[in-house]
Amino acid sequence: MRRRWLMAAGGLLGAVVLLVWWQRQRAPIAPPAVAFPAPTSDASQRIEQRLADDHTFRNDVLFLLAATLRDRCQPAQVGLLARMANRASLPVLAAVSAVTQRDPSLDRPIYQYIQHRADATQCGQPLQMPLAGGRSMAVDIEQYARTFPDSYFDPQRSSEPRDFGGLSLQQRAGNACNSVVYSVLPLGGTDWRCSSLRANARARVRGLCEDELRRQHGGIGGELDMAVGQGMQSAVVSAIAALPEDCR
Repeated sequence: MRRRWLMAAGGLLGAVVLLVWWQRQRAPIAPPAVAFPAPTSDASQRIEQRLADDHTFRNDVLFLLAATLRDRCQPAQVGLLARMANRASLPVLAAVSAVTQRDPSLDRPIYQYIQHRADATQCGQPLQMPLAGGRSMAVDIEQYARTFPDSYFDPQRSSEPRDFGGLSLQQRAGNACNSVVYSVLPLGGTDWRCSSLRANARARVRGLCEDELRRQHGGIGGELDMAVGQGMQSAVVSAIAALPEDCR
């Protein structure tokens, strides 16, 4: 368990790469007069074919599109999606990296594709993402943000994560306890029973963490330290042990 706490703390360092790469200067709400140049027609077709065929790649590209577009359209919330992705230990960039490792010629075109589409999209306009069979999926960016991080795996999700109790994205991203919650109770999987039980357990673990923060530091602001982790370790182990074995 101690190793898990160290991994959770270490995971915070990953935010640096993601936030530096995607945090942008405040920009006008309208698309820029000259949008970022698109990749070549051939590269765009190859990227969109992969988006249609590989849902993990589509999840990654959609997240990066949403984060980039939202940073322009919601300048007061710059970096929040990236920060919450890190809190939730989401595998962002993993699928994009896998694609560029197999086909290095798509490395820069993928970046161009994301920037061009984000720059050319009006604020409030849904993003159209390719699906298999020539179909497409319309994704409302603000709905995506409201239901994040669950929406990373389910982009058209309409209900907010119930384990958050109506907290805003800013409050979710600012809660250091989520770095622990998602490291021991990750998202993903298709078993609805486990998903429901894990959501309940996440709410419990988050509450235990916040109680320990208040006990040791007088509030829930700031980041976690090892003392907080050690103070709630046995309670977290018990909460996880209460789950069916195949849901842990």
